Amino acid sequence: MGDHPNFSPDTSGFVSGEAAAGRVWVELDSAGRLTDLYLDPRVSYLPLEDLRAALIAAFTTAQDRLADRAVEATSRYGAQAAPERLAAALAEASDTAERRFAEIATALNDLNRRAARPW
Repeated sequence: MGDHPNFSPDTSGFVSGEAAAGRVWVELDSAGRLTDLYLDPRVSYLPLEDLRAALIAAFTTAQDRLADRAVEATSRYGAQAAPERLAAALAEASDTAERRFAEIATALNDLNRRAARPW
């Protein structure tokens, strides 16, 4: 990376990209939002089209790094799950949720009956 004061080794959820020999540097958070931007004072001498291209290149580099990080994070889970397995897991989760809602409804009904009873 360039020798700008904002640069620190990336140990958090942030990614960065640079262009124009380190004169343009951007930092994105894990959601891809811009969190920092560094423009070396020498970029003021760049033609507007070169500055535009450098900004786009820096953003693209950072976004590519973010995508690579996502691939690395999910690659440990192995191959993609088969749609049939996902459908079965979803059906099981739905059944479990329905049972839990029925239990809650029964408990609420019991509480309602007890509250209506004169003591």
